[in-house]
Amino acid sequence: MKRIYLFGLAAFISLTAFSSCIFEAPGDQFYRTLWNSSQVPLGPMTVDALTLEFLCGERVTLKDGSGIIIAHGTYSPDGNVAVLDEVIAVVDGINVSFVEAHRNGDTLFLLWRPEGMMYPFTTAMERRSSYE
Repeated sequence: MKRIYLFGLAAFISLTAFSSCIFEAPGDQFYRTLWNSSQVPLGPMTVDALTLEFLCGERVTLKDGSGIIIAHGTYSPDGNVAVLDEVIAVVDGINVSFVEAHRNGDTLFLLWRPEGMMYPFTTAMERRSSYE
């Protein structure tokens, strides 16, 4: 009985360790960083501030000025660029797709495109914190 208990405990510890965020993400310049923009982040649309957070497991959340999550999805890091996948918010009745994030030190350029527009717009964001 003791052997089964120890085996179960070892399995639980290994599953917990491999599914948590205690490991680093080598080569990912976005891993566990937080970015903020408060100067008309989406131009004429009614969003007064944006917060973009890159999380463990290559997940990303986008919050408005009230701290409400308006979009979430995943990202794929490629050097100083993060390609965002299915990060879409409805703002003023328009679907806004957040396409990429380009990092330059403590500045991030978030590319976004309203539905029906051919070319993306860019919002500059400042790094607020990281867990590094």
